[in-house]
Amino acid sequence: MAGHLWSKPSKVLSDYTGQVQEEDAAGRFHASVAFTRQAFEKAGGWPLTLRGDFDQQLIARLNSIGPAADPCTMASPSYVFRWGSTGAYHGQAIMRGPNDEHWYNRVLV
Repeated sequence: MAGHLWSKPSKVLSDYTGQVQEEDAAGRFHASVAFTRQAFEKAGGWPLTLRGDFDQQLIARLNSIGPAADPCTMASPSYVFRWGSTGAYHGQAIMRGPNDEHWYNRVLV
């Protein structure tokens, strides 16, 4: 994907509903993002915030430096968002909205 500093699939596989299905990934699923060190630095690094929308902030920063390459133009989605099947904590279950700055502390109690 020459010419791009970062990559983000337009579709992911998700078991959010209990069954694996293809889902639109626009503006979501920050764990599916890949970027160069140059892109990371140019975008200003990781958002230093307690807010629940840190992932949206990261994607917005990356969008500000240029469009993402989309690996789904060459192959089927390979990133799988596993909401409930891991048995692990998930921030989405704890966050009360994008302005929530206390979500992580609720995991610790």
